[in-house]
Amino acid sequence: MKNLTILLFCIAIFGCNQPSTKSTDTLPQSESVNVDSLTDVFLAGWNKQDSTAIMKTIADNAIVMNDSLIHTGKKAIAQNWISGGVKVLSNIQTTSLIKGVSESIAYNGGSYSLDLTPPGGPVLKEKGNYSLVWSKQQNGDWKLTLVHIEDITRMPDIK
Repeated sequence: MKNLTILLFCIAIFGCNQPSTKSTDTLPQSESVNVDSLTDVFLAGWNKQDSTAIMKTIADNAIVMNDSLIHTGKKAIAQNWISGGVKVLSNIQTTSLIKGVSESIAYNGGSYSLDLTPPGGPVLKEKGNYSLVWSKQQNGDWKLTLVHIEDITRMPDIK
């Protein structure tokens, strides 16, 4: 029993003197992605009505939840959400309330406002909440994997 106690004591002492091995799994801060830049690229595509630019930000397996509609996959998102949306949406502005970055996920959520102009109709002001989630792809690119948009109000633009 005395030998076992001495052995455990020696292991504890020598174990404390070993250099620590830090994980190299985390990205250095200089290589971290900037969430604001990701959001800016996505919004610039919408505000320029550039569906090609928007599609470059979307992952193949992305999901868009827009009010009660859910679009899954890049092709469905392009056909059912972006192609019609770029024709009627403009002046999109966001106010970020929460954002963060890890090694492989980045997110941004908050409120938005935009102008919605249906063909032949008045300009409507839409406000709501949004959540954007990017995932780092195998090639190192950051792509949107989740877009959640919740419209709160649509009111005529009264001047």
